[in-house]
Amino acid sequence: MVDYSAITIDKLIIHKVGNKQKKIENLISKGLYNVTEELSSHLINYFFSPFSKQIEVNKLTHHSNLELNDIYSYSKKLFSNVNSFQEISESILTHLYEQSEHPHIKTGEVLIAYFKDIIFDDKITDAVGIFKIERKQKFFKFSDKNNLLGVNINEGVSSKKLDKGCLIIDIEQNDGYRVLSVDNNNYDTEYWKNKFLKLKFVKDFYYHTSQYVDFVKSFSEDIIVNEKGKDEQIAFLNKSINYLSNKEELDINEFASEVFNEPGMKKEFFNYKEQFEKENETEVKDSFQISQNSVKSKKRSIKSLIKLDTNIQIKLDSNDPEYNQQFIEKGFDEVRGMKFYKVYYNTESE
Repeated sequence: MVDYSAITIDKLIIHKVGNKQKKIENLISKGLYNVTEELSSHLINYFFSPFSKQIEVNKLTHHSNLELNDIYSYSKKLFSNVNSFQEISESILTHLYEQSEHPHIKTGEVLIAYFKDIIFDDKITDAVGIFKIERKQKFFKFSDKNNLLGVNINEGVSSKKLDKGCLIIDIEQNDGYRVLSVDNNNYDTEYWKNKFLKLKFVKDFYYHTSQYVDFVKSFSEDIIVNEKGKDEQIAFLNKSINYLSNKEELDINEFASEVFNEPGMKKEFFNYKEQFEKENETEVKDSFQISQNSVKSKKRSIKSLIKLDTNIQIKLDSNDPEYNQQFIEKGFDEVRGMKFYKVYYNTESE
């Protein structure tokens, strides 16, 4: 979705944000930073690596009027007049500073960039990038003086992981632009995404796929575990993920027919959908284009592991849940007064 192979850094400025609650003031740069060609390639990789595989798309919002969203207003001015970059970058810094109302919010360098020739959804456009560096790490630096090697400890920033960042892409201006955001230092979930940016998901096919998997997972936790057990829950989730992985579009009736063997459970599934939508004030779509990136992302959160209170764990293969089920039984031992799983096999693998 995001292609930065042709992108250039048109403008870059580096400020340092303080902490309002601690009364630590901002440090404002007096001018733009001159980016060399060599540094540019490293910075582009640093800025864009977290977004290259990210398909979760947001937009800037405000509860009453989009123009009152500060970042939206500043971005709009920048896209119409890039010569106001330095002035607007200072306004962005001030806005970020105003959100630091808790002592846990870290100070750090803020890099604000104006990019040209970013490709998003096959469209070439511009983008504003806002990046905050919070974590420093120590590293060794070796020296050679008069054939005597020495070592010192310096402090710097890792070029491999971005702490906080966002890209505001000049597409869909009237709908709050299209925004990608990352927060790898998530000590205050409200600070970056909700207070500073005021983001809301764009309800595209990635969103609908993600929401559908959440609904299916909730059904498995609330209904299947209680009625069928953990092994049946794992089998159901794996069958659901396999269905989504092999289809381009979802048809909820076809889905239910493939993953449920019992008509009663199928009926319960649709009843639960109505309850889920009502309780979460949302709509789970009956049909939509499936995002395979969303399926892959959600699949990582599904565990095929049965943990028992006897410190024994049973791991089931997620690729063929129906095949697994024919080799596992469960029951209740009257003598011990305990539940049990019985597992059939031919040989033990090393």
